[in-house]
Amino acid sequence: VYIHKSRNVLVEGVAVRHFNGDSFSWQITENITMRNCEAADGSNLGFHPGTGSDHSIVENCRSHDNGGDGIFLCWRVQNGIFRNNEVYSNGQYGISIGHKDTDNVFENNRVYENKNHGVYFRDENEENAGHRNRFTGNIVENNGAPGQKAWGFYIDGRTHDIAIEGNTIRSTGKGNQAGAIYIGVKASRISEKNNTISGHPGVGKANP
Repeated sequence: VYIHKSRNVLVEGVAVRHFNGDSFSWQITENITMRNCEAADGSNLGFHPGTGSDHSIVENCRSHDNGGDGIFLCWRVQNGIFRNNEVYSNGQYGISIGHKDTDNVFENNRVYENKNHGVYFRDENEENAGHRNRFTGNIVENNGAPGQKAWGFYIDGRTHDIAIEGNTIRSTGKGNQAGAIYIGVKASRISEKNNTISGHPGVGKANP
């Protein structure tokens, strides 16, 4: 499913499986809603909002067993809501956030058993980083493939003003999730409070 230069679009109850590419992609859009959709066993990304997509909603969706990331925010994805989704068993990150992807809310998602970090903020400079994103009520657990050390949240680049509050971040013995929250040396103003953190073999939080 590819949506381009469009607004006010609803995609509901659609399953894309075994596609050689991105299962769902929308670029240069406003007010796109993905609801009760599934992206499974694709070769690349599951859900791919990007290129200045404003006010996206992704809710009650499943993204799993894709070759790339489960949900990949590409370029200037802003003011979106990502809630009640399951993101698991993807070949890279569960959720990836980066280039000017700001002011989004992630709530009540379950992100688990992805091969790399559960939630990854990419290595961007201050002008382009994914600032002012909020995570609340999510379960992030058991990410990291064997031989691939991963974290629940990995905040890279000059990313700032991130709220990680009221989530469950844990390792239950599956996967290789070494720690809960990794804050890179260039990141700042990361609010971490009221999270339930358990089971990691290393430290729960780290700022090297």
